[in-house]
Amino acid sequence: MRVPAGLWLCAAALILGACTSLPHKPLIPVPPLQLGSDWKRMGVETPAVTGVPASLQPLKPLQWVRTSYRQLDRRVQVQVFGMPTEASAFEARQKWRSEERSTAFHKSNLFVVCSSETEAMANLLEFTKLVENEWLRGGR
Repeated sequence: MRVPAGLWLCAAALILGACTSLPHKPLIPVPPLQLGSDWKRMGVETPAVTGVPASLQPLKPLQWVRTSYRQLDRRVQVQVFGMPTEASAFEARQKWRSEERSTAFHKSNLFVVCSSETEAMANLLEFTKLVENEWLRGGR
């Protein structure tokens, strides 16, 4: 059975059209219930990207996840922004103005901010390693 060339061309056009219309939305991995041996997740929010901090708005983040982790009386807040590209995540890191008791990094197309009112900077940096290695280990 021979398929007419026009039918192949039509099928190819439909497939290519479907592929180009697929949404490009980075999927931020679900935050684990626990990081390390004793940091417990306290909740997860996925706010609308229209509310991202002003410094990130020009970079057009596609997704935003907020959560916090607790260990006894210690607490760390984590924000992860899914950016359109790895370059925009890198640019977000360059433009971000870290505040006292906060740190930020990017991994692939994800931009991450960790902050805490209870942790010294050395402890906060150790916590960010847990976020990167246990939550975002697969990267994007």
